[in-house]
Amino acid sequence: MDMENIFKAATAIAAVIGGARVIYELTLGTHSRLRDEYRFAKEFLHDLCETNASKKLQPLAIERGYYALAGTRTIPAQDIAYLIKLRDPDKRLKDYVLSRVYVEFDSASHRIRYRKKYRHSLSRLWRKGSWLLTYLAASVLAMSPLLIAGPLQAGTQFMLWSLVTIPLFGLAAGQALRNFFAIGRGEALVNEQQKHTPIIEHPASVKRLRH
Repeated sequence: MDMENIFKAATAIAAVIGGARVIYELTLGTHSRLRDEYRFAKEFLHDLCETNASKKLQPLAIERGYYALAGTRTIPAQDIAYLIKLRDPDKRLKDYVLSRVYVEFDSASHRIRYRKKYRHSLSRLWRKGSWLLTYLAASVLAMSPLLIAGPLQAGTQFMLWSLVTIPLFGLAAGQALRNFFAIGRGEALVNEQQKHTPIIEHPASVKRLRH
């Protein structure tokens, strides 16, 4: 077996092992993580309900509780308080976290809306197209040393360039794909929000957070 075939085989084996390890770790941690998230959500929402009835939960505890529910501090607590009252709250929270660049919570209308620059559908459409093309181009560039080594009859040294192109352009491809999905998730969030009966009632808690 020549060096070119050895390199290809080693690359393929490394990719398979890496993918298998990620899948294993995600699967192993899923059940315990979901149980922990359930316990926290149950306790926090119970505390909010009890607060309105007889207790006074500190604003700091409320704020940090909302951040913990969303898994991030990048969005305001009052936005999270609204999102958890929507249908499919877990999905809506994830949609909002991912698409935060493109959508925002309007406190006046009490609705999620597009940011000014993205309110026209054509503006979102061409951006999605651009991100998708960027993803495809970056993916090809990332794998280019492996793709063209055969047709060019290049040696193993040329294929070693993939050690540079895969991390460099792979990151660009991943970011482009993330932005593409972020716009789509933002659109889904705006389109699917609807008037509904709140799951929990905590107007006093949210009001305190705004001051």
